[in-house]
Amino acid sequence: MISVEINNSRRIAFDILKKVFKNKSFSNILLNDVSKMQISDKFKNLIFAIVHGTITNQILLDQVSRKLIDVRKTNIDIQILLWMSIYQIRFLKTIPQYAIVNESVIIAKSINHKFSGLLNACLKKVILNEEELFDFSNKDETERICIENSFPKNLFNLIKKGYGNEIAKKVAADCNQKPVISFRVNTLKISEDDFFNKNKEEYGLEKTHVENCLVSKKAIVKSDSYANGEITIQDPASILVGNVLKPTKESKVLDMCSAPGGKLTHLSMLMENTGHIIGYEISQNKIKLIEENIERLGCKNIELKCGDATLIAEKESFDFILLDAPCSGFGVLKRKPEIKINNIEMKSINNIVELQKKLLDTAYYNLKSKGVMVYSTCTINPFENENQIKEFTKKYKDIEIIEEKQLFGYEMNTDGFYICKMMKK
Repeated sequence: MISVEINNSRRIAFDILKKVFKNKSFSNILLNDVSKMQISDKFKNLIFAIVHGTITNQILLDQVSRKLIDVRKTNIDIQILLWMSIYQIRFLKTIPQYAIVNESVIIAKSINHKFSGLLNACLKKVILNEEELFDFSNKDETERICIENSFPKNLFNLIKKGYGNEIAKKVAADCNQKPVISFRVNTLKISEDDFFNKNKEEYGLEKTHVENCLVSKKAIVKSDSYANGEITIQDPASILVGNVLKPTKESKVLDMCSAPGGKLTHLSMLMENTGHIIGYEISQNKIKLIEENIERLGCKNIELKCGDATLIAEKESFDFILLDAPCSGFGVLKRKPEIKINNIEMKSINNIVELQKKLLDTAYYNLKSKGVMVYSTCTINPFENENQIKEFTKKYKDIEIIEEKQLFGYEMNTDGFYICKMMKK
């Protein structure tokens, strides 16, 4: 029974990886389906480990596989199977190597029988010559760092150009770290201290430097505390965005890009359910998720609108504006490793930069005199961050920067974020 379940687990992982690498599907959505399957947690965890680990390390795994096969003559499904098998041999040391080889060969036979011998031979070479195959010391420094950390070379050079070689190296090394389980305590329902004292033993809670943000050693999303809205999953850097804006009670606030609702509901909490918040979201599909979060967290001062935020025309109506802008997402590689395996094209980044400019223009139009706004992104890219704001403040002379910070993510194992607080004079 157990061997059948293991084999099914690897087959499920392989099918998910094919969809990610061939169809550009999102692993988090596919793995969410796995969490609902009627199999034991042990084998769900194996699927999660293989899928996330293979995607995270794909650049490295591909370079190792190229020492073993001619990729031009090898079926892409076999290449994916090889990546996933090499990942298990290298990183999942508690699994017997013979089991990895045997079950991978079984999957290979189901793809094309003639490739099963090739896969078997390749995996045996990996077992016998692992250190040699994973040695890239003959490469120049940048290429070696990018291979070893499975980091796209063009992204490394973008960060190096903007922030220097040392920061680029730290970002590359950090992108493979396991993100912490962090969450925001919803003070509309319970204080941070009360929640901490009540749950610290059960979940191994730790306090952070960010107000109302705790870290858990165990999964907490299925807890009663999450279901009843005492907490919501949110990264410390994301929580910092609302803390920096710090809207006052009874004020009028605009959140221009609201999904999935973490920052929107945080603003409601900071205002203690007073005043009026208008939250915009362009995607109708995401509205329901935001509404569910608003309801669960007990937020009463939010008006949600489905629409294009660049068209908001309430001239100088808002005391506070949050523009958490669409971005390239280079700050969330730890949580969304697919970003690393998708081609990073400057054309698509330039399109994002142009959209950000339009949204900033709209924010300025709608912000009151003496009003405060925060522009934030979850990326590490000067064109979307510092350079974007430099152009914005050059265009609007009455905008003053109050606070500006770029978090790279390696400082305290958070997401990478840019946060800039500004005032209209």
